[in-house]
Amino acid sequence: MKGNGWDILSDITTNSHASDDEELTHTGPGVPWIFVMIFFLLAGLFLFLMWSPRFSVKNYVVTGTSVVTYEEVVARCVQWSDNIFSLDVKRVEKSLEASPWIEKATCKKKPPDTLEIHIVERIPVAFAPIDGSVWLIDREGRILQKDDGVFEGLVALTGIEGPVAPGQFLDPKKYGWALQIISGVGPLTKSKIIEVNVSMGECTVILDDGCKVFMGEEKTDYATTLALLESILNELEEEGKIAEYIDLRFDKQAVKLR
Repeated sequence: MKGNGWDILSDITTNSHASDDEELTHTGPGVPWIFVMIFFLLAGLFLFLMWSPRFSVKNYVVTGTSVVTYEEVVARCVQWSDNIFSLDVKRVEKSLEASPWIEKATCKKKPPDTLEIHIVERIPVAFAPIDGSVWLIDREGRILQKDDGVFEGLVALTGIEGPVAPGQFLDPKKYGWALQIISGVGPLTKSKIIEVNVSMGECTVILDDGCKVFMGEEKTDYATTLALLESILNELEEEGKIAEYIDLRFDKQAVKLR
């Protein structure tokens, strides 16, 4: 009886271990199969999103343009990708900003098939006669296009050396001072200025009454110089006087009246 008891206990223990082994054998391989299934599901979803015609960009919503055409904007977008998810918006924005007239482009995806594009266009502040043609130039010195006479109230920027082409930036070392003058003058000066001439690194401003303002070379504190010019013109206007020239090249300014 004692021997039979030990035999029964041994059989129970053996059967218990066998059952555990069967469970491990049964459940063990199931875990990796779940991951495999998840992988294939995700891969299928990815391929569906990347290749399904449903997610091809079909609609382009463009805002902020007045000079740049809708067709140009779309043409600069479609060359990169037609899928809304694989489309690299930063690359598209960079492509758009390569256009001479586009200062800033912001793109936003709207799945399943729409790309919203907001454009900030450049604004011409001057026209420049260069090599027999007249070009429009913005405040950063970017060549926009040949002047078509549409824009009014622009300042003549003379003394620019060519050749130039649309999209090119003027050399800031040579022409940065002139652009700062055009963009930074006060309201009275802005209403009177008609030309800024660049010669040998110095700038001369021509006003609508024929007065010449010798600005000299670029100033470190150019804002102070432009504010001084505004103050002098305000004083002359209040006194009803017209200057033949104003010299701001040196620390002590000089004004010669007519």
